[in-house]
Amino acid sequence: MKVHWLLFACLCCCSTFSLAQTYQPNWESLDTRPVPQWFKDAKFGIFIHWGVYSVPAYTPKGNYAEWYQHWLVNKSYNGAVTDWHQQQYGNTTYYQLASQFKAELFDPEAWAKLFEQSGAKYIVLTSKHHDGFCLWPSKEADKDWGFPWNAVTAGPKRDLIGDLFKAVAKTSVKPGLYFSLYEWYNPLWLHDKDKYVAQHEIPQMKDLIKQYHPYVLWTDGEWEMSADQWKSKPFLAWLYNSSSVKDSIVVNDRWGKEVRFHHAGFFTPEYQPDLEFDNHYWEESRGIGYSYGYNRTEDAWDYNTAQSLVLQLVDKVSRGGNFLLDIGPDAHGKIPPIMQERLLSIGQWLKLNGEAIYNTTRWRTAFQWSEGKTTYKPARGEDPILKSTINPNPGYAVKEVFYTYNGKNNNLYAILPRYPDNNNITLKKMHLPEGTALTFLATGETLHWENTNSNVVVHLPQYNPNKITVTDAYVIKIAGYGRFVHKPQVQVSYPQGKTEPVVTITGDKTAAAIHYTTDGTLPTEASPVYKKPFTVKQSATVQAIGTAADALTSFAASDKAVIYNRLPPIQVKQVEPGVRYQYFETDSTINFALINNLAPKTTGIADNINVVPKERASKFALYYTGYINIPADNMYSFYTVADDGCQLSIDENIVVDDDGNHTAHEATGKIALKKGYHAIKVLYYDAGGDNELNVFIQAQGQSKIPLPNSLLYHAP
Repeated sequence: MKVHWLLFACLCCCSTFSLAQTYQPNWESLDTRPVPQWFKDAKFGIFIHWGVYSVPAYTPKGNYAEWYQHWLVNKSYNGAVTDWHQQQYGNTTYYQLASQFKAELFDPEAWAKLFEQSGAKYIVLTSKHHDGFCLWPSKEADKDWGFPWNAVTAGPKRDLIGDLFKAVAKTSVKPGLYFSLYEWYNPLWLHDKDKYVAQHEIPQMKDLIKQYHPYVLWTDGEWEMSADQWKSKPFLAWLYNSSSVKDSIVVNDRWGKEVRFHHAGFFTPEYQPDLEFDNHYWEESRGIGYSYGYNRTEDAWDYNTAQSLVLQLVDKVSRGGNFLLDIGPDAHGKIPPIMQERLLSIGQWLKLNGEAIYNTTRWRTAFQWSEGKTTYKPARGEDPILKSTINPNPGYAVKEVFYTYNGKNNNLYAILPRYPDNNNITLKKMHLPEGTALTFLATGETLHWENTNSNVVVHLPQYNPNKITVTDAYVIKIAGYGRFVHKPQVQVSYPQGKTEPVVTITGDKTAAAIHYTTDGTLPTEASPVYKKPFTVKQSATVQAIGTAADALTSFAASDKAVIYNRLPPIQVKQVEPGVRYQYFETDSTINFALINNLAPKTTGIADNINVVPKERASKFALYYTGYINIPADNMYSFYTVADDGCQLSIDENIVVDDDGNHTAHEATGKIALKKGYHAIKVLYYDAGGDNELNVFIQAQGQSKIPLPNSLLYHAP
């Protein structure tokens, strides 16, 4: 009997262990970890940038004040920061400013109360920014810097993380941490990066996890090295398998210079309001002003209005993401009143309309345009969300309705940025079942409606400011309606380097069937049913929909299946290693068109294609020309990681076109090439602020790698 019981117990233990997911230190395994549901339901978080940089709290408008030390050392913005520092502090070094970071007015209970009343469901506090100063008693910080460089041994002389986490634990808000992988001027980082990772960075992250058990670990400063160099994958495997927060913690995508928008946890656009990801969870961050750290040069009109921030939240949630809104406390530990007011205003709106935000997902369509042009791009200084919703230019449309959906109770929410002049709103391409209940959340009133010409016309009450007291946006709840089939994915691949593509279409459990077309028409339920991958014999746009008997048909997914002609090599008589470059500078608004009219300041030969030849911190351009020696006939993907605009061409064919003023992100394109030399051109510009340019290549069936120096040549 005892033997049988022990055998049964062992089997149970083995069964339990086998059900637990064990993650391996590779992206194929780590990327299978789902984003915890609490984060998907939370929608709204508060970012907090606070540190020694909060003492000077200075940078020219439109820049990041938390980068003060970097601007200071590099004499950025024509020396504006350096000159200001000299005027204010004389010969005092940045490190000596730690003694003025006192946080003597820091009241963690008041902060926690504000966060909860804002409606935020989580916070992300900077445990350490790129200057390396830690808000907790990190022994690695003091040891490797050689002097007190954390908040317990310098400055406030208290554990700022611990104090805030204790206060937040008494609320409904979940605490999280930001952590910079690199430190600009850490002696260990500058002299031995491998030792820095092993003896400083990894121990610090594990210390934070073990001491504070955060719900979020939001890494940054990853762009200097690859994920392998940062040892990110082994760390994440430990975090997911063995840490105390393995089931609850959520991480972002900043774990190596090639990782952002490709691997790990939620993706993190930053001041990229139009960026979204259909098949991966994401969160956009921004400041209430522009800077993340407190910037004393910002004025009232540099801060977003409460309505703008509410609409930005609505916009992100309607498109399937979270909104992480930043505040910058001052060196005394006070959150500026204008930031407090904005947070409380958002909280007031959420208190009334929160069910349209929390626990929702993206619906089959994110928003509805009014009549007019939809191609508007805001000018510098304009608020893009207000221009696209409230105050359009003549002839331009607005997003007149945003949609969110709660799948648990099958409720759809229509969110209106402005109250209709005639008290009626038309919900386009919608047909409601008889008896569907519509409620106006602002007043709790039941609304009248009718189906009209494939639309629904909803009659709102006469506008009464005594009843409608929260006016940033207006919500209509449509009960028991909205269940839909999720849009399928169309994937185009080129097995074994063939030039004829194979099309694979996948759908999730909401789709009973997938229908597709290749002739340019939108698919219907009468279109062919997808059963297995197929090869196209001529270039086509493949479109697909998902259908089910008890749900609304999905919108169409599409991708281009292109049959490539493999380009022959160029005959060259003599080549030498490296590529030619032309370097340009301008103080005008920079773009590709302007570069064509500039005379180069310098020219030269470079080993590779990057920003190394630059002669100043920003507002410059580079034009690379030469040859790339392709090792074998194959399909090739080229990738650029650029901040800002970049265009890559092979044999006069534009392969990657990533124009625009944006933070570093990856763009890609394909081309079929035969073995031998091919002309390569890369045009790049930096419009201001940070800059980055890296090029990667991937042969079909092989791994993506940085473009090797050994492939690049020029004519002598």
